[in-house]
Amino acid sequence: MTAKKQQLKDLLKIHFSYDSFRPGQEEALDAVLNNQDAVVILPTGGGKSLIYQLPALVLDGLTLVVSPLIALMKDQVDSLEAVGIPATFINSSISPIEMAARWEKVVSGHYKIVYLAPERFYNQNFLADLKKVKVSLFAIDEAHCISQWGHDFRPSYLRLKDVLKLVGRPPVLALTATATPEVREDIVAQLQLSNPAQIITGFSRPNLQFAVVQASNSQKIQYIVDAVSDEKLGCGIIYTGTRAKADELATLLVEQGVEAVVYHAGLDASSRSWVQDSFMNGQARVVIATNAFGLGVNKKNIRFVIHYDLPGTIEAYYQEAGRAGRDGLPSFCLLFYAPQDRYLREFFIKGDNPEPHIIREVYDLLRLWSNSNEEIGEDTVLVTYSEIIQNLSESVPEMAVGTALKILEKDGYLSRPNEKTSNGFLKAKADYDTLLNSVSRRAKTQIEVINSLFEKFSAELKKGWDFNLEETAAIIGLKKESLSRTIKKLAEQELLEYRPPFRGTEIKILKKVRGEDLNLNFKVLKEKAARAYEKLDEMEQYVYQLGCREQYILKYFGVLDGKECGHCDNCLKASRHLAKGGADYRKREYLK
Repeated sequence: MTAKKQQLKDLLKIHFSYDSFRPGQEEALDAVLNNQDAVVILPTGGGKSLIYQLPALVLDGLTLVVSPLIALMKDQVDSLEAVGIPATFINSSISPIEMAARWEKVVSGHYKIVYLAPERFYNQNFLADLKKVKVSLFAIDEAHCISQWGHDFRPSYLRLKDVLKLVGRPPVLALTATATPEVREDIVAQLQLSNPAQIITGFSRPNLQFAVVQASNSQKIQYIVDAVSDEKLGCGIIYTGTRAKADELATLLVEQGVEAVVYHAGLDASSRSWVQDSFMNGQARVVIATNAFGLGVNKKNIRFVIHYDLPGTIEAYYQEAGRAGRDGLPSFCLLFYAPQDRYLREFFIKGDNPEPHIIREVYDLLRLWSNSNEEIGEDTVLVTYSEIIQNLSESVPEMAVGTALKILEKDGYLSRPNEKTSNGFLKAKADYDTLLNSVSRRAKTQIEVINSLFEKFSAELKKGWDFNLEETAAIIGLKKESLSRTIKKLAEQELLEYRPPFRGTEIKILKKVRGEDLNLNFKVLKEKAARAYEKLDEMEQYVYQLGCREQYILKYFGVLDGKECGHCDNCLKASRHLAKGGADYRKREYLK
């Protein structure tokens, strides 16, 4: 054993209180010590972060960690500082003064690890400052985000290969929990890795019990409410395909007395942080969420993950389901399915793969608007997705506009430096008594919201009121999420007039050409759409297949050990003593 290797083992015990490495960690650390690039695929909870945290203590320079998880960087840094490892993060959540102070410490060698969001590399001043630092290791978390064939592609990751050259091309660690052979090849190609070590281990999660229950939407809701109302079930996550369904399920569960919170991309940063904190500290037992929730959530005692809707890919499903049972104890992963679920996923695929003429139209609109907008600067436009949609030749989902912008940004035609927000508008269309009588007596939170609003803002509600959701929630002493949910529910019943805050995007046009002259690889975009439908077919085959569900997933990722798990619904159904149970057995056992 080399001196540095022994040093790492000693530091493992000193800082993390572990006596030995987990599967895959030692091989990855060997690659780092040998200055070799590495692609590391370890399961959720498999200890990926330790692979760059330990070497950072023995390498001469700085370890940069690129992560898309801005909201969780502080938690990571706090954990490192608690065990005596000097680390910090630099992202949009801190002030420019604080950012400058931290970077001064980075340059002076005070920190060994710095977490960065990939969007930070759009800042030219930051890139100039980065040249002043010796980078000994470049770690990329959630590395599948660099692949357009992956389930969470982010254009900002494509800049990383240029950043690597800027900092002297140190060894690269590309880490993820889920990547097919196709995605692994793309990670290597996009980052231009040189003969990387590929460490792939632990796809199997033997403590997870997989099952599928076919049910109508009304049956899904009833099963979930009945099951989750039992506190013995423990804590867990329920994933839905839409924000509206997440809100609906959260309301139903809260009315049943379940400590449930909802999480989706429609919440602002402080609301998302509150939801996550409530779940992590045990105040909330259940999170009902879209796929916006979960990346980097390090809660070990999640006992169940339920999918209300069909996920779009096996990668997405396994990553989300894999958040259960990180403590190694038995946990279950239940997927509900109705044949019409596929339509929702096809809608998302169309939104994620807009037709070429839509991309050209979006660009032409923005280019023309930026020419006529003198208030916020040359070549810049402040616009909402709905405004873009209203001016297109055909109706498309907001997601298609977002994807078009992402494609144009990736190829250097525009940038999106800032998001803009404003106040919402609220006006009562009914009196206090009517509003109060419109909600169930069991809906205590909604009653409290109505009482508090009329106590503090009765006059404003009568005449109409531009309000800030966060400030209003603070004044009436309630959670912003509870206030928002109640307002939306009453607005749906036409008891309140509600206009949500303006949320627009500042877009800067970087290249000016006609839409028909855009130099985009539409052939690759077409191939990407075709592959998305193939992945959806593979996800649907998981539902209908009769063999071991874990083996189906492992085969998808190119890892097959031939051993059936023995405890998924199909394996149990095949067991002689449960052969007569069938689907009824699955329903009873997984939804107690």
